[in-house]
Amino acid sequence: MKAASKREQRNLMKRICIVPFLSVLFICLNACQSQPEYCTVKGSVKGLKDGTRLELLDAHDHYKVIAKTQVKEGAYEFRPQASAPTHVYLYSADDEQLKDFFLEPGTIVADIDATDEEDYAAHAAGTPSNDLLRKIKQLDSNGNKDAADAIREEVLNAEETGILALYMADASGATAAQGLAVLDRLSENLAAKPYVTELRETLTRRARTEPAPEGSESPNYFIDMEFPDINGNPISLSSVVNNPANRYILLDFWATWCGPCRESIPELQALYEKYHDKGLEIYSVSEDENENNWKSFLPESGMNWVNVRDTHPGRNDNSMMTEYALHGIPTMLIIDGETGAIIFRDRMKDIATAVTALFQQN
Repeated sequence: MKAASKREQRNLMKRICIVPFLSVLFICLNACQSQPEYCTVKGSVKGLKDGTRLELLDAHDHYKVIAKTQVKEGAYEFRPQASAPTHVYLYSADDEQLKDFFLEPGTIVADIDATDEEDYAAHAAGTPSNDLLRKIKQLDSNGNKDAADAIREEVLNAEETGILALYMADASGATAAQGLAVLDRLSENLAAKPYVTELRETLTRRARTEPAPEGSESPNYFIDMEFPDINGNPISLSSVVNNPANRYILLDFWATWCGPCRESIPELQALYEKYHDKGLEIYSVSEDENENNWKSFLPESGMNWVNVRDTHPGRNDNSMMTEYALHGIPTMLIIDGETGAIIFRDRMKDIATAVTALFQQN
């Protein structure tokens, strides 16, 4: 989603983590949380001058600065205090994100290479939670996604939960129901974080726009909206859903400034060309604040379906991003045109597979 600074943009990146040898490591994690809340964060530094100021921000306490230091002789070191394990971001003084990792008792090593634009994604090491997150990134990069996903599910559903489970509760791969269950099992020191209160509100809202859990007798239905198209004509989502010609409606949240959104357009075009005559319609909602950017982009985009712009873009009390509790964009939902029920929701992942399966079974 669009943000005012690099800091906020980077905070939206997709996050994943893994737990090998779960039975042993859960014991270790819980033991760490009961130790005195003191740790060391250190690492080598490349590409930053000596004297460069560094800050640690607590993502679970409104990004409050909890420690400061400076680069010295190509290295740095923090000795922050914390009342509970938390998720922190390491920034330079010019508002550039360098790393993010878990703050917990022990010695955390996070080497910095400011000359590498992708270095921020290289996770820290040295403590249980950080080592586990590092491990899952290795599994995913090696193509072992199925194994990683299976362990994520085990972590989310385990009785004993800690900073890892809390982190995963807000990841795009977790359902709202799983996330809420994790929050209910948190220890008191983690549950007291402002982040947890805010996350519970978001997950509660998101639960209303996710496909209902298997076996549920109460499906979730779309939330209606009405916004202007490129010509200023208001078009409601309900008018598209209630059109008898539309068997399935793909609700697409996107923006012209969103790189992954633009990259997804060819795939949406292919789906539309293949299935539109069979009953597929797309309702794309732009989250562009600049209306002219959206209007100038559309004619050459090839998005030859219903396009409207959210007149209150971004996360605010009147935004559809808030109503649908979007984790980020692009986010796609599939609505059943016969019932209005939401039957799929994902951040573009596997959308082609989902649409193809629906038309093959009908």
